[in-house]
Amino acid sequence: MIIGIAGPTASGKTTVANDLEEQYGATRLRYSAILAEIAREQGLDPSDKATLQKLYLKGRKERGEDFLAKEMLNRLEGVTNDLIVIEGNRRLVDIDAMRHIAKARENELCFIFIDASVDVRLARYNARLIDMGDEPIPLEKFCELERNESERELEEIREIFRTEGTIINTDNLDAPETMRKVTEFLGFIG
Repeated sequence: MIIGIAGPTASGKTTVANDLEEQYGATRLRYSAILAEIAREQGLDPSDKATLQKLYLKGRKERGEDFLAKEMLNRLEGVTNDLIVIEGNRRLVDIDAMRHIAKARENELCFIFIDASVDVRLARYNARLIDMGDEPIPLEKFCELERNESERELEEIREIFRTEGTIINTDNLDAPETMRKVTEFLGFIG
């Protein structure tokens, strides 16, 4: 099974992907990890969302709209695990890549969109910043990050996941409750 996880910043995607990896032995791949590698190679801060967004837009311009999806496909070539989680889908080309992967591997494809309100996500994002020793950011700056060109197809992704998968809102859910909803949706786990 290929599980595609999408959602806005600080909605709970990574928590779900981590749990699927740790509890069920999934192979976990993240688009942001690819961008973080590129950032490190260039001596940039791999934890800064604005930096990763700029690298993503630069990569699209220089290497093509689907450069990140191609990178993901390359990383999956040697993976033999039957349970794969691809986290951080942001573009329609990412969805096409997952469909291609699932078809080529003859795997079922499941879409899970993890969502939360802006206020909840801002609080989570700022908690992360504080944990890393950085200053929290105001709502305006957070919303600016969310309006970045690299995030523009997220609403279309949400609609695909709504019709072909599920949306889980984590506003009032802790991690175990969120995972219960995820495993209920997946059906075969738990």
